[in-house]
Amino acid sequence: MSMDDRTTPRSRGLAQIILALSPADGLVAVPLGEQYRWAHTALQLTPGFERRPDGTYALRNVDTAEPILRALADTARRHRVLLFGGARPYLGDYATALTNGLPGTWTVKIEVYAHPVWQEDLVPLLWDAGELIDSVVHSRISYAAQLTNGAGTELLLVERPGSADEYLLGAFASGTFDDNYAEPHAPSSVVLPSDAAHAAGLVTGAFLPAYEQAVHERLLTAVEAAHGRLEELLAEWTAIQQSGRYSNGSRLDPATLGHTEQQYLEESSVEWRRLRPHAAELLSRVHPVAGAEDSASLGRLHQLLHPDAAASWPAPPSSPADLPPGTSETLRRWRTDAPVLLRQARAARPIGPAAGRPALPHAAAAAPSIPGRAPRSR
Repeated sequence: MSMDDRTTPRSRGLAQIILALSPADGLVAVPLGEQYRWAHTALQLTPGFERRPDGTYALRNVDTAEPILRALADTARRHRVLLFGGARPYLGDYATALTNGLPGTWTVKIEVYAHPVWQEDLVPLLWDAGELIDSVVHSRISYAAQLTNGAGTELLLVERPGSADEYLLGAFASGTFDDNYAEPHAPSSVVLPSDAAHAAGLVTGAFLPAYEQAVHERLLTAVEAAHGRLEELLAEWTAIQQSGRYSNGSRLDPATLGHTEQQYLEESSVEWRRLRPHAAELLSRVHPVAGAEDSASLGRLHQLLHPDAAASWPAPPSSPADLPPGTSETLRRWRTDAPVLLRQARAARPIGPAAGRPALPHAAAAAPSIPGRAPRSR
């Protein structure tokens, strides 16, 4: 049965089991559908299948598969469970072969979206301007492989809907961001061929450089915007102090000066808390630079943003300890050295292939929140 056949409106509401052959795991069974519990029941009642932590089942000894599959077919029929199989290899094997060809060390985790609504949990987490987000919103994604490298890069690999041998690979947002819909810096997912070695070359040579470039640009834009807002707040407060009037022209009561200053610090503190994780991540992408003045500025910023970590740059002499967020001294220290970080980050932009960035589908914004879905966390 084809991929399209097993995702028709009629079949989506039933219990289903997808079977895939795996050289590493034997025969893998994935229970799916709105009535997926019956699929679990059919597999649990069929001797030979072992349930695994990711929600799939495996029949390790394929030499005994024929009578066991006949028994599974009979049990599935009694419980109104549909069986599907095909020539496509098990997704976990493809994902492992793919990551073996990528730089660094990667971990592969299979995640099953048994109930059709569970895949909606991916929509706000994905950071994509290509086919992957469109497929998650509009097509049935039964299960996927999450690929992580332990250095902040998290990717999602799925079987390409409508294709018998292609895959889609896209990215989750980097760790400091959580508002990803229609984000203009989002990289585009890539279509991968069935040959994992060829696919790894495409990911290494094109997708990952474009992803790193996008992360850098998004961080830089966020830090520039927050820094600009802090400068605006300071300018407003300075103008009030010097003129004795609020921005609307009304006269400042000297008795309320302390309260007004506290309001300024509170607003600045909100911006600082929003800025700090982005600035820390951006700083980690800027290597120590030549020149004593810039190096000292970056060292002071490292202490300000990472007070508990060893500095990547030598600590400046007599550098004060970290201060509570929102204090005037914290903000002064940031304003003093932030221009160096922004200048160095602009100069340190990764060089990668140009990535087309079509608009995200409007439907992604309207993914409903449905109670009772399986819990998911990243």
